[in-house]
Amino acid sequence: MSEPLSVLEFNTRINQLFRSDPNLSRVAVRGEISGYKRYPSGHAYFTLKDQEAAVSCVLFRSRAPFAPVRMTEGMKVVIQGTPNLYDKTGRFQLVAESIREESGVGDLYRQFIELKDKLEKEGLFAPSRKKPIPFIPKRVVAVTSSQGAVIRDIIHVIQRRFPGMRLILVETPVQGAGAEHLIASAIETANRLHLGDVIIVGRGGGSLEDLQPFNEEITARAIAASSIPVISAVGHETDYTIADFVADMRAPTPSVAAELAVPVKSELLQRVDERAAALEQAMLNRLLAEERHVMSLANRPILQNPCAVVDRHALRLDYLSRELGHAFEKRFTREHHVTERLSRQLKESMRQYINKVSYQHTALRRAIEALSPYAILSRGYAVLRKKDGDWVTRAAGLHTKDAVEALFSDGSVELEVTRALNEGR
Repeated sequence: MSEPLSVLEFNTRINQLFRSDPNLSRVAVRGEISGYKRYPSGHAYFTLKDQEAAVSCVLFRSRAPFAPVRMTEGMKVVIQGTPNLYDKTGRFQLVAESIREESGVGDLYRQFIELKDKLEKEGLFAPSRKKPIPFIPKRVVAVTSSQGAVIRDIIHVIQRRFPGMRLILVETPVQGAGAEHLIASAIETANRLHLGDVIIVGRGGGSLEDLQPFNEEITARAIAASSIPVISAVGHETDYTIADFVADMRAPTPSVAAELAVPVKSELLQRVDERAAALEQAMLNRLLAEERHVMSLANRPILQNPCAVVDRHALRLDYLSRELGHAFEKRFTREHHVTERLSRQLKESMRQYINKVSYQHTALRRAIEALSPYAILSRGYAVLRKKDGDWVTRAAGLHTKDAVEALFSDGSVELEVTRALNEGR
């Protein structure tokens, strides 16, 4: 057995094996980009994965021109690079020399887009569905892992902002196979038992596959069905999941979610004290104002010497009463004279009108009598009428032997024509 190697020597020999093997010294690997992040140094770190495996990758700043300008989550690429075992950490990685994009998007990203479009069409993202976050909840529910910085951050922020606020943890895995079912079950349990007034669903940052449970339909529908308002705090500020779109509120980090869930207790108490002081001052000002008003009333003459004021007003009342009596008498006399004058005028007008109408009636009666046939008959005339009722107006209308009736003013006689003088004319 050879002498033991130091860790550095071991890692160095592994790298030498990579460089000496023509099949490994420079390789082309196909996969999907996940967890891509570029640092201020210009270097970028990410994971290349497929359905069965994943490998860590690094793209140094000097090789950035040989990669697509924009690297997106789920992008399918082919990486030309060199395998490497980083000496300081023993981490295996693929050092990219060039990156070429393949057509299409990654499976997880495609699934994300398809589910997002589906739920959006159903209206699960509509603002009208969003429930308001209670101003001061009685209890806050955290659906997350019991391990890690997320729950510690939530506890720290809530205790700092609102000491004494009850926080209930519904523990659940937040990544890995089947985690979405456990997350959905935790949300349903919080609703069924009504554990709190607001739910924080959260986890820290990670790659697309790490955040996948929050991009699953079962998780989204559990959040949408929750009667308790849900704040989604998944990943970093730049990470967006389906849970963020469905939740009633999205927070960039779990710490911010805790800040959105509870107000600052000390600020509320300060506001209460300020309002109480303002109310007390307002009441004091009102009392002082009323006191001044009472004092001003007390100094009025009616309260200083009420009898003198009453006597003065009694004298004025008597004077006004006499004046009213005189005024009424004058007004009555004046109105009586006016009434008598109008009565005389009315009687004279009626007499003149009656005389005028009587004169007109007499003249009209005389005119009618002058036109009446009976007035003519009374002067000695008569009119003749045949047996058939026709009036005789001309001599030519009668013949010998015709019977006629002669009408006078006082009666009638029957006549027979003995000879018609107009015959033969």
